[in-house]
Amino acid sequence: MTYIPTSNADFPARGAIPLSQHAAESTLSGHHWLHRFRVQLPTLVVGVLLLQFMTLYARMGAFDLIAPVWVSLLATQIANVAGALSFRAVQRVPGTRKLGFILPTITASYGVLIFAAFAFRVPYSVLMIGVGYAGALAILWAFNSLARPGPNGGLHIVLNDQTRELMNDLPQLPFHIMESPRVLAGLTTGAVIVDLREDLASDWEREIARAVLRGLPVYHVKQAHESLTGKVRFDHLSENHFGSLVPSLGYLALKRAIDLIVSTLALVALCLPMLAIAGLIRFTSAGPAIFKHSRVGYRGEPFIVFKFRTMKQSKCDNDDRESQITLAADPRITALGRFLRETRLDELPQLINVLKGEMSLIGPRPEAQALSEWYGERLDFYEYRHVVRPGITGWAQINQGHVTSIEDVFHKTQYDFYYIKNLSPSMDFLIALKTIEIMFSRRGSR
Repeated sequence: MTYIPTSNADFPARGAIPLSQHAAESTLSGHHWLHRFRVQLPTLVVGVLLLQFMTLYARMGAFDLIAPVWVSLLATQIANVAGALSFRAVQRVPGTRKLGFILPTITASYGVLIFAAFAFRVPYSVLMIGVGYAGALAILWAFNSLARPGPNGGLHIVLNDQTRELMNDLPQLPFHIMESPRVLAGLTTGAVIVDLREDLASDWEREIARAVLRGLPVYHVKQAHESLTGKVRFDHLSENHFGSLVPSLGYLALKRAIDLIVSTLALVALCLPMLAIAGLIRFTSAGPAIFKHSRVGYRGEPFIVFKFRTMKQSKCDNDDRESQITLAADPRITALGRFLRETRLDELPQLINVLKGEMSLIGPRPEAQALSEWYGERLDFYEYRHVVRPGITGWAQINQGHVTSIEDVFHKTQYDFYYIKNLSPSMDFLIALKTIEIMFSRRGSR
């Protein structure tokens, strides 16, 4: 029987969905004029150039544009625009409107700039690049700290089964239920959420049209659900929310190339630490250092995943569903294994799976065969998550962590669908940053 939640009791604890805690800062929120990109980008370019010229004049007493200087001026503007675009793309993801993302996005763009300068032996000025980097950070931080996005007039609901489910899924948000079209007629601020596929009464349709003409944003309930939660519902194959059953094919090719390069470099850099971890595992508990397990992967094909062994050695039955589930404070986990799980170091051998093409660095988590079959029997379109390669980390992992109940898996699958729909370099970059944060905070593991 397919699992479909029908009441608030069917949803997992809200603490397991951190994105909804930031829903007030979603794309449905009001935006201060300082957040407009057409204001930020020109100010960033002009502001950094002014800082660089002022520094050049203070240092040299003249505007002597020798080759290293003008090359650095041009290159820093390219890096600033690329960093600003990356930060803007990251901001669009629910729950990520944080000042902390300015530093990694700008640093990444300047890292590419410096790598290119070394690779092609281009002359550059360390002073001009340093001023450009510091200026970009300061200007973007000023813009985004002075004008934090927030609700502007609230979220107003036309109540039906779909919008009621949205309210149940986000009980902490102050939704305002509109009892009649007259309430909508009096609105001048805020956003309206309505099920546009419902056969609405003519007076409701008339007032919704007038609200649009007044400039009020009107969102279809499923669009609002996606924006507020970072999850995608997948109810009908013919009316899916992806627009297509195939993710971005262009980026998938680039993503595979990135996987090959990064996994190769990572294996070379981490070979000694990985050997040390393997030695500690063999020294502290009986059994092999590497745990091999059958998982369901790309296009539903089974493969053998590699992990550092974190449990006491025991006979593994791939058909036994219960033995595949890791419980909280599971007694099978060794002391060293708990540390490896908390820091996600147990996943390092999966770089071999990435190199072989069985996995990606980022994607939906591969499940054990017995669990995947069980979930597929109970959740509509569960198998669709296999349309991309499974990942070492992913959107669902950073937002919900380890789950076992069918209710939690239902929500985790929606995160996977959101990732597949929004598959892009900026999405993967954001997940990589959040993964590093989780590795140090050690949250969400079992």
